[in-house]
Amino acid sequence: MIRSVLFGVFIAVGVALCVVPSIAIQIKSVFTTGVHKSLNTLRLRTSSRLSSDLVICDIDASSLVGSKLTGAVVGFSISGICLVLAQSTGIAISTAITLLTPIFVTTFGFLFPEHKIRQQSNARRRSFLHSFSSFLDLTNILLAGGAGTETALIAAAESGDGWSFEQIRRALTVAKSARTSPWIELSRLGEIYSLPQIKEIAGSIQLSGEHGARIRTSLAARAESLRYRQMSDVESSANAATERMGLPMVLLFISFIVLIGYPAVTLVIGGL
Repeated sequence: MIRSVLFGVFIAVGVALCVVPSIAIQIKSVFTTGVHKSLNTLRLRTSSRLSSDLVICDIDASSLVGSKLTGAVVGFSISGICLVLAQSTGIAISTAITLLTPIFVTTFGFLFPEHKIRQQSNARRRSFLHSFSSFLDLTNILLAGGAGTETALIAAAESGDGWSFEQIRRALTVAKSARTSPWIELSRLGEIYSLPQIKEIAGSIQLSGEHGARIRTSLAARAESLRYRQMSDVESSANAATERMGLPMVLLFISFIVLIGYPAVTLVIGGL
């Protein structure tokens, strides 16, 4: 009954659109405007929520929105094809599964690109902190050798390669061109990439230099503090991974006990 009503509604709408073309043009205009507004709203919300992640991964918000929409469409298509194939083979599928499966798969396809962006940004932040601690150590060694502060910073940045050192060199180049303190640009870099450790270190070292304190001592202390933080993060990640491995081991042990005990229990029950 419901299918017949829906089929009749579709036929009536199709006939009305064919008879009155202006309605179709208005509907198309409203639909296009709504799609553009929805895409702009989604892009702005994604950009505001993942601003630092998008910047550190060098990805545009429009590209991420396109990936999310593509994932949603692909997920919905795959779930629909799987359900049609399952029904064609005679597998009985409940109505709840038929309705919920496309929703879950579509939601997963929509959120998966954002999850990958977060993973990639966290990996880049860890890499940047590791490179920045090495940069501070190199700067401290050059300062101990008698080099000036600016010369030591530039030489330390040029001694490394990779994405992190490239960003440090760019910040130092901007500071040199604008004739500002290099620590201001490094602090701004930490703010853009959502790295409060970099911002804190740059601010404290700049304050030490302005008040005439020994900048080399401050650099060594900050580099050591950053290394301790990284070591604690590594230890906490290792402990979390060890705890996550506990559940599979318990399940494997239970499965092993069931595999060994099942024949004995079957024999006992059969003997009774």
